[in-house]
Amino acid sequence: MLKNKLLLNFFSSGLQAIAVQVLGSIFFYIISIYLSKEIFGLINWMNAVCLFLITFLGFGLEQVVTRRIAASQRSDWAAAAFFAHSIIGFLIAFLLLLTLSIFIKDQASVFKFLPWFFVAQGLIYMGVPLKQFLNAKEQFTPYGIIAAVSNAAKIVIAFLLQQNHNLNIRTVIITLICAAGFEIVCLVIYILTKTTFSFKLHFKAYTKLLRESSAQYLSVIFDMSLSRMDWILVGIITSNVVLADYSFAYRAFELARLPVFIIGPMLLPRMARLMSSNNKPGVMQQQEINSFITVEVSVAVLILLILNILWVPVVTSITNGKYGNTNSLQFLVLSLCIPFQFFINLLWSLTFSAKKYKSVSLITVVCAVTNIILNLILISKFNGLGAAAAFFITTLLQGYLHYKLVSKEIMRISLRPLLLLIGAAVVYFIAMRITANFLIQLAIAVVLYLLIAVLSGQLTRRQFLNFRQFLS
Repeated sequence: MLKNKLLLNFFSSGLQAIAVQVLGSIFFYIISIYLSKEIFGLINWMNAVCLFLITFLGFGLEQVVTRRIAASQRSDWAAAAFFAHSIIGFLIAFLLLLTLSIFIKDQASVFKFLPWFFVAQGLIYMGVPLKQFLNAKEQFTPYGIIAAVSNAAKIVIAFLLQQNHNLNIRTVIITLICAAGFEIVCLVIYILTKTTFSFKLHFKAYTKLLRESSAQYLSVIFDMSLSRMDWILVGIITSNVVLADYSFAYRAFELARLPVFIIGPMLLPRMARLMSSNNKPGVMQQQEINSFITVEVSVAVLILLILNILWVPVVTSITNGKYGNTNSLQFLVLSLCIPFQFFINLLWSLTFSAKKYKSVSLITVVCAVTNIILNLILISKFNGLGAAAAFFITTLLQGYLHYKLVSKEIMRISLRPLLLLIGAAVVYFIAMRITANFLIQLAIAVVLYLLIAVLSGQLTRRQFLNFRQFLS
């Protein structure tokens, strides 16, 4: 029974991740091929700005609402409060952006498009409370199906627009708005007809929710800056063409973290229940958590190895030389963050579920400020590669600080799985020297890496059993 439930959750959470990350990436791949680097870079710059604005409007409510609903069935009201908050925030921000675009007369200005790009992102933002309500109850399939239909439609529309020579920045924005509108309408209909969700707003409870989330509000804003401030600064300091190369590599890096997006929605509700009565897991649970990290990091290092072997030959081929060689170093540096991102994801879930809000906020603020300073220094000297280097250094700092916090306040975490990075580096250079055929390189690298992982005791039957038990 537990095994079937686990597989069902993997499938439904995976459906969400594939719909949002994979299908979404295919849409952006299409527009990256057929639009100029200048326009593609501009779209990504607006995307980064709008996501930053939405994070600012969210007030840190998303994670708090998920934790509350997962930990207690009496907290469903939190999603309704977040939904009302998101509507008001969206309307205020849109009107301000629209007013700004009216006063700026330059028709070639990005501010002409920014309000409407924000509409697309804002509609998705309004659906977040409803999606989080379902995710907290581990009902992943409904939004997974909605997102799959929405993103598949975007791909078809983009292809048809290109076939009719109508693919441009305006039609891209219209497509994004329609897809986002479809998602929010479908979510509302499902919530109203299939759940006991109530849209009634309890104002006193809402103010209590704001007070709870305020403890990590700065943390959420600065956390967002870790993943998008580099895009904004690259666009400002260099050019949209440079940003196109960097954002293409970054989107591929985000896609490589797909397992995190699959497991993440399953992880936080489990951690919230685990920590609801005691902020420290028991001995058996600690063993399961360490096994979970071992398996997760081992897979992450394998993903890193495979993608760097395939990057230049495959990406160069599918983009007709537009990307691949031009941003291979940027992708290499970004991809080195993948194992650490997997590691940080679990550590963050532990600390957040244990309500270490102030400590988490402090770590995030320190890392974000460090990241901004590094970006300002390195982007001006090394362009997109500088942004990638700044992100990698910040990721290492973030991982170290979260590790110290968890070790001190919650439990000891094994660092042994990260040693597989050394083995992967050795395997990579061996495979690259043996042959020039990338498929043979890939086969050799995978076999050698798995041998190292098994012989070093990182991948064992016991580790997999504990991994499954933890998720069950």
